[in-house]
Amino acid sequence: IFHLTKYLSQELLLRSIIQNFYALSPITLSQWNVFRKSTHPEAPLDPAVSPTETELRIKGIMEKLGQLVPPRPFTHVNTTTSAAHSRATLLNPQDTHCKGDQLDILLQVRDHLGRRKEYGGDFLQARMSSPALQAGASGKVTDFNNGTYLVSFTLFWEGQVSLSLLLIHPSEGVSALWRARNQGCDKVIFTGHFANGTSRVLSKCGLILSSSAELCKYLDDRDQEAFYCVRPSHVPCEALTHVTTKNGNISYLRKAERSLFHRFNNFL
Repeated sequence: IFHLTKYLSQELLLRSIIQNFYALSPITLSQWNVFRKSTHPEAPLDPAVSPTETELRIKGIMEKLGQLVPPRPFTHVNTTTSAAHSRATLLNPQDTHCKGDQLDILLQVRDHLGRRKEYGGDFLQARMSSPALQAGASGKVTDFNNGTYLVSFTLFWEGQVSLSLLLIHPSEGVSALWRARNQGCDKVIFTGHFANGTSRVLSKCGLILSSSAELCKYLDDRDQEAFYCVRPSHVPCEALTHVTTKNGNISYLRKAERSLFHRFNNFL
């Protein structure tokens, strides 16, 4: 049984699109003991590695990640990947297969106008399941970057199985999410909690703060990552006890891009 489906629940839409992958409820970070002046006192800074070298390493990692999600053109939803128009073909079909065999499926994706896609990058989820055994396993998706994918399943058990190919996001949606995720540092609101005698004082915190006020800087000696809080009046920086977060009411998705994540189903 083969299904090529495009489905995105409203809950997932809110969490992964509008809120850009951040939790919807405030989260306390005190139990992780982060954002202190010395998060790892047992791991002193290696004098052989300068902050500049660390920044270059981070930049190199981010550049490699960016290459995995190249920008894709988006003009209209009709030019994006359509599950209904795409075709999945079982390679070397047989009446029966043996346990341990590999099952290969060639997937050729098309847009909503029925035209072959000439690039890859679609977010696909391949699953094999056996309701009778209450068993399931993931398939391996190989992207040839030309609109063609090879989906491979290993037959781990005997009996009838169902195969499902789920189109989570078209490549244009993946590209839009990646751009929005990397744009700006104000999607999450950080609030620092400082102890002040028997009371507490709240202050704005973040990875980057644009403020002329005095800042408390909390440096991770191991990773050379800094976190900042606006220093409350007459309260030392060491009085920070924990940080809570909540989502800011902001999204970097363009209006047209949001049409990529409307909920609907297509079956092949």
